[in-house]
Amino acid sequence: MTDYLPQDSGERSLWSGTAIADPVAERLQEALKTDVLVVGGGYTGLSIALHLAERGIDVVLLEARCIGYGGSGRNAGLVNAGVWRNPDHVRRVLGDAAGERFNHALRDSPALVFELVERYRLDCDARRTGTINIAHCAAAMDYLADRCRQLEALGADVELIDGARARALSGSSLYHFGGILDPKAGTIQPLSYARGLAGAALATGARLFARSPLISLTRRGNRWLAQSENGEVEAEQVVLATNAYADANSAGVRESTLPVFIFQCATEPLPADVAAAIVPERHGLWDTQPLMTSSRLDASGRLVMSSAGHLQGMQRAIRLDWMTRMRNRLYPQTRNLDWDYHWSGQVGVTASRVLRVQLLAPGVFAPAGYNGRGIGTGTVMGKHLAATIASGNRDDFPFPVEALYREKWSGVRAAYYNYGTLALQFLDRRGPRAKSED
Repeated sequence: MTDYLPQDSGERSLWSGTAIADPVAERLQEALKTDVLVVGGGYTGLSIALHLAERGIDVVLLEARCIGYGGSGRNAGLVNAGVWRNPDHVRRVLGDAAGERFNHALRDSPALVFELVERYRLDCDARRTGTINIAHCAAAMDYLADRCRQLEALGADVELIDGARARALSGSSLYHFGGILDPKAGTIQPLSYARGLAGAALATGARLFARSPLISLTRRGNRWLAQSENGEVEAEQVVLATNAYADANSAGVRESTLPVFIFQCATEPLPADVAAAIVPERHGLWDTQPLMTSSRLDASGRLVMSSAGHLQGMQRAIRLDWMTRMRNRLYPQTRNLDWDYHWSGQVGVTASRVLRVQLLAPGVFAPAGYNGRGIGTGTVMGKHLAATIASGNRDDFPFPVEALYREKWSGVRAAYYNYGTLALQFLDRRGPRAKSED
C-alpha cells in the first residue's frame, strides 16, 4: 500500500511489510444513507463497525487513507489490559463509581481481542503468551508491587514475579529485579489485526471505504451529512474515531489530545540460538524507565523494540543510535546486527492520562486519548459504544461522556515532550542508567 508509510521520509515499517492484504480498496463515489457513520479505520472505528453490523445495524465507515494508517498500524503490538495509570488514579480522576466501571471494562480487554481473533479467524500472528511490566531498577519494584495489588483488587489475573524469574523470562541480565506478569495478555501483528477486523466487518455487512476523507460534517434536519471528496453519507449518528490522526475537519477531536510520537525498530530475523534466548517464552515486555522501552519478538524471530520520540529529520540518527545502545546492553547477542526496519507514529495523550469520550454535538461521539494503550482499549471501546448507539441507553456505557474539551497549550507541550525525550536520548550515552545494574 503506497500511502501507508512512511510517515516521514526514509522510514520502513515491519508491519506494512509483513501484514495481510488490505481488504478495503473501494473509495466512496456515491451518495449513501445509513444509520451510523464511522470516521476512521483504526481499532476503535473497525470495532464499532463490526459490532454494529453484528447487531444488524447499517453502518458506513470512511477512512481518509488506508485501513490501519494511524496508530493502529504503527504500534508495538502488545495487547495489554487497562490503561497506563493505576486503577486508583482512574478513580481519583473520575470518582469512585465511574472509575470502578471504567477499570472493570478494560480489565479483560485482551480477552475481547483474542476472542475476536479466534471467532473470525483473523490472521495476525496472535500469541496469548502474556506480557510483563518489568522493573529497570530495584526502586521500581515498590511501584510495581502497589500496581499489582490494585490490579488484583480488580480481579485481574496478574502475578508479581521476582528478579530471577524476570531475568529468565526476559532473557536479559539487566532485568533482574522483578515485574508484573499478565498471563492473559499477549502480542499481535497490529496492522494485520486492523485489516482482519476490517475483513470481518465487511463480511458481517458493514460498508467500508478507503481514501475517502471527511471534508465536512453538517446538520441536515435531524440527521448528519458527511461530505467526502467524491461522495457523501447521510447518517443518524456519527462516531469520529480518528484519535491522534484527526485533521482540521475533525478539530474537536484533534484539539482534545496531545499528539505524542513513538518509534519502533526491528532487526532481521535472529539466528535460532539467539532468538531462543531473548524473551524465550515470547512475552511482550515494557519497562519502568522514564524513557520506557518495550521489547518483543515477531513471528519470524525479529527483535522489535520501541520507545518515545519522532524520527523526523536529524532526530532519527540520535534516536536510532540510542535504541541501538539500549538493545546492545539489554541483549548483547544482537550487538552486530543492524535495524532492518524503523518507523514512527502518533498517540493521543491526555493531561489526566485517562481517555475521554466527547459528545461533540447531538449524535456525534468522539472517543480519543488512549495514551498509547490502543489495541485492547480501542477494541473494547468499539464494542461498548456500538451497544450504546444501538440501544440509545447510556446508563450502561462504562466510560464517562463529556462535552467539548481542549487540551491547553497542546502544541507547546507536545514539542516539549518530543524534544525532552530527544535530549535524554542524546545525553544517555550508556543506554540504561547505572542504577539499573544495582
